[in-house]
Amino acid sequence: MKRILRKVASIFVATAMVAALGVSAMATELPEEGVTGDKNPATALETTLVIQKDLKVYNPSADEVYGPGVSYTYTIGAGSAEKEITDADGVKALTKAGVGTPTITEEVAYPNNEKVDAAPAGESNLKPIEINFANVTFPGAGVYRYVVTETCSNKAAVGVVGDNATETVRYLDVYVRDPKDGETGYKIYGYVLFAVDDDIDGSTAASNNLDDVVKTQGFVDTTTGSGSGAATLKADAYYTYNLEVKKTLVNDAANNDHGFPFTLTFTKPDGVSGNFNLISSDGDPLAMDANITTTIANGNSVTYTGIPCGTTVGISEKNDIEAKIYYVTTSGAETDLSNVMLEPQANTDPVTVTTTKGAEGEDKTVEFTNEYVLISPTGVALAILPFVILFTFGVGFLVAGTAKRKEDEA
Repeated sequence: MKRILRKVASIFVATAMVAALGVSAMATELPEEGVTGDKNPATALETTLVIQKDLKVYNPSADEVYGPGVSYTYTIGAGSAEKEITDADGVKALTKAGVGTPTITEEVAYPNNEKVDAAPAGESNLKPIEINFANVTFPGAGVYRYVVTETCSNKAAVGVVGDNATETVRYLDVYVRDPKDGETGYKIYGYVLFAVDDDIDGSTAASNNLDDVVKTQGFVDTTTGSGSGAATLKADAYYTYNLEVKKTLVNDAANNDHGFPFTLTFTKPDGVSGNFNLISSDGDPLAMDANITTTIANGNSVTYTGIPCGTTVGISEKNDIEAKIYYVTTSGAETDLSNVMLEPQANTDPVTVTTTKGAEGEDKTVEFTNEYVLISPTGVALAILPFVILFTFGVGFLVAGTAKRKEDEA
C-alpha cells in the first residue's frame, strides 16, 4: 500500500509538473518581444514550478532496497542573455538574464535508512524540486533565462552512477507577459526547461533543434527525437544485488536443528566509502559493516538484499560441534570448496561472490554442504589381529588335545 501511495503521489506530481512545463502552440497575436507560448492565457500560471529529481534503482529480484545515502543540493541564478528564441511562426526574441531571487528546494536526499523502489530494469524514485517566483518582480515582458544547478559531493562515495561527478545544470526559460485589465505586474505564462544553454529554434523548419537542446522535466531520464538530432539524458542510477547463503547437513541427524555459525565479510569497491543498510531475513535493517555473523541450520538459508554492486562478500563457516569432523563442499561461489575437512572449532577458508561496480547485478546463492563421515574401525582390527590369530590357534590346540585324551582314555 505504501508503494502504491508513493507511485500515485509521483503521478500527481508528474502531472502537475508537465502542465506547468507545457507551452501551447503559437498564437496569432504576438507581443512586441516575440516570445513563444500562449500569449493571452485566460489566467497567469502559478508562480511555483515543480521539476523532478530521479534516482533509478536496480535490483535483480527485490522491489525495495535501502537508499544509498546520497544527497543533492540546488541553487538557481541568472542565466544567459541574448540567446535567440524563435517561435513556430518564425518570430524571434532574445532571452534576458533571470532577475530577482527565486527560491528553490535546497536539498533532495535518498537516505540509507529509507527504502526506495527497485526493479531489474531500474525503478524511478521521483522527488520534487520546487522553484518559487512569488518574490520576483519582472521589469517587463519577455523570456527570462535562469540556470538551475544540482550539486552532489558524495555520489561516487555511495556508488551512485551519473553522467556528471559533482555538478549538473538545467536551463529554465520563464515566459512573462504584460498585465491584463485589472491585473498588476507582469505575469508568468510559460515555463520550459532545457539541458543545453543555447539558442532555441521552435520553427517547423528546425524542429530538431528542440531535440538537440533536450527539453526535459528535470534531472530525469529524457529522450528527445529519433533522427540525427536525437539526444538522451540519464537519471542517476544505483545498482544493487542480493545474496542467499544456504546450509545442508548430510549423515548427521542428531544436529539437524543446530545453527552453524557463519561470518560474512563485506569489502566495498574502490572509491566507495558510504554506510549502507541491507534487508536481511534475519532482521531488517542490518548495517553492512565489515563483518556480519549469523547461524544457519540444515535446510535453512539467510538472504541479504540490497548489496551495492561491486561489493565483494566473503563467507566462512565454523564447526562448533565437539568431536565431529565434517567434509565441506560449497557451490555458487567464485572459487568453491571441495570436500575440505573441517575440524571442531575450526573455520573454513572464505569463499567469495561479487558483481561489477556500477552495473546491473545478479542474485547470488552460495550453499554449504557438511557431510559427517563415520570413521571405519579398520585400524583397531589390524592392531589386535595377531592376538586374535594366536588365541584362535590356542583354542584349536586345546580342543584337539582334549579330544585326543578322551580317545586315549576310551
